[in-house]
Amino acid sequence: MPPTANDADADAELSDSDISLLCDISGSFPHTPSAEKLARLQRLIERGFVEHTGADEAHARYQLTAKATKILTERGVGLNEA
Repeated sequence: MPPTANDADADAELSDSDISLLCDISGSFPHTPSAEKLARLQRLIERGFVEHTGADEAHARYQLTAKATKILTERGVGLNEA
């Protein structure tokens, strides 16, 4: 399926720091993230790239949405889905 204008806009709005944070979330998100990372995380949640799982364990509290996974895949970022 070809990307839509909204998909392209969403990708264009992601900074390198956002991509890095998405990769962190897909792997092992820090137990005590900095205030700056938490603020970026909140923006990614609001934009539909990350969702809160409700888990108690810090490393499992957040997960990527299909939207985030698609963008990372299109960028050639390998995700560990073990």
